[in-house]
Amino acid sequence: MSNRLITVFGATGQQGGPVARALLSSGFAVRAVTRNPDSEKSLSLKQAGAELVKGDLENRSTIDEAVKGAYGVFLVTDYWGILHRLGDDDRAEAEEIAQGKAVVDASARAGVKHVVYSGLPGAKDVIGHRVPHLDGKAVVEKYLGEAGVPYTSVHYPAYYDNFGSYFKAQPQPDGTYAITLPMNGPMYTIAVDDGGPVVASVFSNPGEFLGKKIRIAGDRKTVDEYAAIISKVTGKTVKYNQVPVEVFASFPFPGADDLAYMFDFFARGNHNQDQALTKRLNPNVLSFEEWAGRNKDKF
Repeated sequence: MSNRLITVFGATGQQGGPVARALLSSGFAVRAVTRNPDSEKSLSLKQAGAELVKGDLENRSTIDEAVKGAYGVFLVTDYWGILHRLGDDDRAEAEEIAQGKAVVDASARAGVKHVVYSGLPGAKDVIGHRVPHLDGKAVVEKYLGEAGVPYTSVHYPAYYDNFGSYFKAQPQPDGTYAITLPMNGPMYTIAVDDGGPVVASVFSNPGEFLGKKIRIAGDRKTVDEYAAIISKVTGKTVKYNQVPVEVFASFPFPGADDLAYMFDFFARGNHNQDQALTKRLNPNVLSFEEWAGRNKDKF
């Protein structure tokens, strides 16, 4: 591939980091946008060949310079980080939308030839309940399509990695462990690192993917099945404790309602992801069992 320049927002984050590394491995030049160019993750990207640019989506004045002269832009926004900072889901959704639109507008001004956006489908019209971290990204995706900027939207599912953090099995009085979620039925997932090569393949094949939405996944299992795999690789007894959506929504942590109705959308929103396409774009994509076997320490 030619050394076309791709600006990567969130280049030291969960999605952006693997994307930046995969683009470098695919022969692209990478401009990594980072709040702290002196951080360990930033310096690692620099050592790998990336150009570091200090900036972030909260500081709108840095966006134009970040995309100037770039062939492409990878855009991911961090709803959960915004929610943590602002403490209110209405304000967090509005800020995420504003950040996304600002990059779209800057990309249009700069004549960017391909924006790959980490989007998500809107949930409110499907389930009748707002899900801010989905609905805000859907607004930006619609705006991107209307702005005339050449783009591809890539929809990630839940991460395998979440079973070591947000979905982590908790110890029970009887010595077992329980994953407590409101998910009913199978759930698509992926190792977040495996999304990087997918995005690099999209940038490498604009003729196939410009103007399209692609929904990626590495696996699809019920939570009972995910729990059984975690049991297998850790030697712990891990079970699924399914609770009603309304109960999960009432849990006392920021974003509980948002997550609860995300799972409701996953269960009844025709939320289909394309595992075959994902495998074609990244032949090394891992199944959950393969990933879990390599990441026992996360559980």
